[in-house]
Amino acid sequence: MGLCAVGMACAAPSAAPETPAANHTPFQGTPGHAGFVWALGASVGNGATYPGSERRGTGISPVIGLALGRYTLSTGGGGALLDRDLDRADSGISARLVDQGKLRLSTSLRWGGGRSVGDEPRLQGLPDVRRTLRLRAALIYDVDERWSLRSSLSQDLLGRGSGAVLNNTARYELNLAPGTELSLVAGVHLANSTHMNSFFGVPVALSGVTTPLPAFHARAGMHSTEIGMDWRHNLHHHWVLLGGWRYTQLRGDARRSPLTLKPNNYGVSIGLAYRY
Repeated sequence: MGLCAVGMACAAPSAAPETPAANHTPFQGTPGHAGFVWALGASVGNGATYPGSERRGTGISPVIGLALGRYTLSTGGGGALLDRDLDRADSGISARLVDQGKLRLSTSLRWGGGRSVGDEPRLQGLPDVRRTLRLRAALIYDVDERWSLRSSLSQDLLGRGSGAVLNNTARYELNLAPGTELSLVAGVHLANSTHMNSFFGVPVALSGVTTPLPAFHARAGMHSTEIGMDWRHNLHHHWVLLGGWRYTQLRGDARRSPLTLKPNNYGVSIGLAYRY
């Protein structure tokens, strides 16, 4: 896999810890539906069109969350509405394998992770990175009622160039007011050479032929660091307003790549969902 790293306590997808704070009562669903909770909505996001791009784009994404026992289906941050150990980025079909109170281990499958050249001027002449099936394993440790540390490793199962990525996060959660929660997040992300070259490399065979960019081989290592926040506000027993903000800095060869025009960037999102 070409990636060897140790999870760090500083690094995203928004989730409440397994043990809630004393003044916070997690959403439990409608009486008679214990163990089964779902959420459905939509969110609007704005951010860089690809990591390192100086162009921005706005799009609408579905927010879906479904929890049944230890299994969860999530996309668009829907897992954050189920009071499960899912970050906004941790979409897909997930299963909790180990739950020892403060220490949890989960695994998931998700479809995504590609990049289309589209009408991006800087990417013209480079190949698309096809979307793929990714397997993720995540280890979460709740330091206390507010602090949590987590490390997740995801791998491209179909060999489509997405490679392996290691995400490490630290999260601090607090209640601003009854029904309003805020999470502060810091992250460190690493990737193997396959991922780095697919998204930041310029093949020698294409340099000067299909693209004017110089050849560039991106090495494994640091991908990016980030800080941000996630919040949600209960408008009603069932309706939830949610949002997020991230400030990301590309690092290492991701920052040095000729594809990177703006290494420091931010993204914002806001959405509305109904949960039951």
